[in-house]
Amino acid sequence: MIQHFYDAHYDGARTAQGFPRIWEKVQGKIDDERNREVLAHLNYQAGHAVVWRDAVNRFYHDLSRIEDDQRRVGNNTWRIEAESMTLRNYRAASANPSITASGGRAVTASGGDGTATTKLDYADGTYDVAVGYFDTNGGKARWEISLNDKKFGEWVGDNEDRLFHASSTALDGTTAARVTFRGVQIKRGDTLKIVGKPGGNEAAPLDYVAIVPPGGLD
Repeated sequence: MIQHFYDAHYDGARTAQGFPRIWEKVQGKIDDERNREVLAHLNYQAGHAVVWRDAVNRFYHDLSRIEDDQRRVGNNTWRIEAESMTLRNYRAASANPSITASGGRAVTASGGDGTATTKLDYADGTYDVAVGYFDTNGGKARWEISLNDKKFGEWVGDNEDRLFHASSTALDGTTAARVTFRGVQIKRGDTLKIVGKPGGNEAAPLDYVAIVPPGGLD
């Protein structure tokens, strides 16, 4: 039964990754506003499916002590935990419950903009870069992500406005989110940097970065 929980949540998260790509096929066939709004919800759902896949599977793994026969649970080899990166004005923070953060912890900015950097040890190639973060109430933080100081993505912590769902001020399962940038060219030794710019009471929380082959899932 526990193995079924693991398998079902991994299968479900992978299925959800395909929803945005399916919706993108209708671009130009419906009005732009509706296209953008639905795509935003599907992208959020794809990311949140991974959040809850991990949280639910870790809960049952910790409760039962039964190992996943494919050794996926707790073994996110494509991820770099934010707390393991080189940090400036970022400090470790706990999620509640801890299973809603990868590795059990995240980082939040203090004393201005926070910077998290790391050297990438991946073979040269094209990857999808996913960032786990927390989008809390009480402000609208901004994040920028770059390779070798060349920005390739940015986002805003405004899910509480765009998705019309109840949120919180805590680092928890409600505020955990994920954004993915597709088709990023990476060379071994590149420096990846994320700059978090707090807004209001939202301290630009970061959880992890995942570097995965195109269409893959960490």
